[in-house]
Amino acid sequence: MSARPTYSDEFKADAVDLVISSGRSPMSVAPEVGVSVTALKRWVQLHRDAGAGAGGRPDDPVDAAKYKALEARLREVERENDFLNYSDVRIMPMSA
Repeated sequence: MSARPTYSDEFKADAVDLVISSGRSPMSVAPEVGVSVTALKRWVQLHRDAGAGAGGRPDDPVDAAKYKALEARLREVERENDFLNYSDVRIMPMSA
């Protein structure tokens, strides 16, 4: 029997990051990085569990200016949506 290979924490983190950042499945990434699908799935699950245990906070802080711009756009779209849902708004045909 052959010994099970061991991988560094950095290698595991890079492999998990590749799965998460690319949006690809562990099944498609595993042969590319040279590990078994089962091992990569386990690493990804451990990473997700660790993130959930940390309160689910993102790694990168939110850019305040971008956040405010998105809030403003959300308010604008909500106003447009409210306007379109008014029962008084009717499309009237134009008569010549």
